[in-house]
Amino acid sequence: MTTETESIGTAPAGNRTPMRRAAKLITDVLSPAVLVSVLLLVVPAHAAGVGPGLAWGLLAIAFVSAAPLSYVIVRVRRRTLTDVHIGVREHRRIPFVIGLATVLTGLVVLVVAGAPRDLIAFVGTVLVLTAATIAVTSFWKISVHAMVAMMTVGVLAVLYGPQLWSLLVLVAVIGWARVRLTDHTLAQVLAGAAVGLAMAGVFVLIR
Repeated sequence: MTTETESIGTAPAGNRTPMRRAAKLITDVLSPAVLVSVLLLVVPAHAAGVGPGLAWGLLAIAFVSAAPLSYVIVRVRRRTLTDVHIGVREHRRIPFVIGLATVLTGLVVLVVAGAPRDLIAFVGTVLVLTAATIAVTSFWKISVHAMVAMMTVGVLAVLYGPQLWSLLVLVAVIGWARVRLTDHTLAQVLAGAAVGLAMAGVFVLIR
């Protein structure tokens, strides 16, 4: 296995095994954008009730998930990015900077609009995570999938109790998928998980 794969979607036919297809499905279904969007609904629903919480969550999703993902999708369709997961490290900086700007804008909007404290804290945590990712990705392809997965489990455990740490199995599954696809090394996955755990700590500190 290569130490750092810089492109994806070009696997030889011999690598298109059921396990590889499963890894690709896991990568897509449990992507950072999906997990962050789920938390953007769950966090305010927990804080303000389902109805008002979902309304706040949808507003947050527009800035935090939908806007940066839309930018990436447009770039992929124009063939200036390899895929929605941005498999080439050198291509990541500009999309992440765009994401940082949209998350910051969303944070300001939520604060001005009087969003629930926990939602503001979570979006602030995503802002810190994005800034940290920009710093690291300039020289190393850390796993954002593992980072966001670990943060997700940590935030859910904070909100709903320590029994939610059982979801760490999902972090392991996502990490396996990223390594199986040779998009990341084990070290990159473990580092991403460590940063994600730190981000859960940031959420606790600022909520």
